[in-house]
Amino acid sequence: MPTASSNTSSAANAGSELQRIEREVRRIQQQLAQKNSGRKVQEFQKDTRDVKFESSATARNIGVLKKDQTRLNVFSSLSSGDAVDGFQFRVTTKTATTFSILNASKEDEGKLRFQIYYKSTGRLLADSDPKAGAAHTVYEAMRDGIFEIEKGDYILRVSRSDDTGANRSKEYNYAIQLSQGLYSADYDTIERAARATDNPYGVGNISEAANTLTSSIASSVSFIQSLPKIGTPATSKLMGLIINSVF
Repeated sequence: MPTASSNTSSAANAGSELQRIEREVRRIQQQLAQKNSGRKVQEFQKDTRDVKFESSATARNIGVLKKDQTRLNVFSSLSSGDAVDGFQFRVTTKTATTFSILNASKEDEGKLRFQIYYKSTGRLLADSDPKAGAAHTVYEAMRDGIFEIEKGDYILRVSRSDDTGANRSKEYNYAIQLSQGLYSADYDTIERAARATDNPYGVGNISEAANTLTSSIASSVSFIQSLPKIGTPATSKLMGLIINSVF
């Protein structure tokens, strides 16, 4: 006979699956809207290098988010011993913003924590941690594409949900996408692991533009090389060849 706790768990799983389906439907609708708009999309790509000591000053710039103009994509990983990745972006218009993520495998779901901070004040805006209260509510609204983010500069922080013991040495690949409706410029940022010879604060490291996809990214070159051609539709790009994963 089912217990109250098992019934609660089943209801929660059903709710989570329904939410996943609803988000997938919205993504398909957005993809169709983009395709039917007839817009010619310009595609841009740059590589960045991770740093050993993360701060708001060393957060890598992934671009400017403009309503019905730009879309920002990040492909990166937390390699063994790497606790945090930091990125920054600018928002030019207060409007509904969609934040999408993909881990490399179903097993990795929930192993990473995504947070968005106001750069000017350091105040937390959104947090994937269910215990984060109002910040988690904002995060869920961004996942659903219904939260209107304010104009300004932001820091995106990616970390391990549990950074102790064996969890610290496990490698997690992930992809992130930020959008505000349609777009005519698509920006991809490919981040690769910090090297022992690099300045730990990112000062004087090699030019981002000089790097190529054939270089190693946190011992996961195959992951990056397996990504579809830059400029593919929203769902295809985020999914890459990581089939059978869910958001």
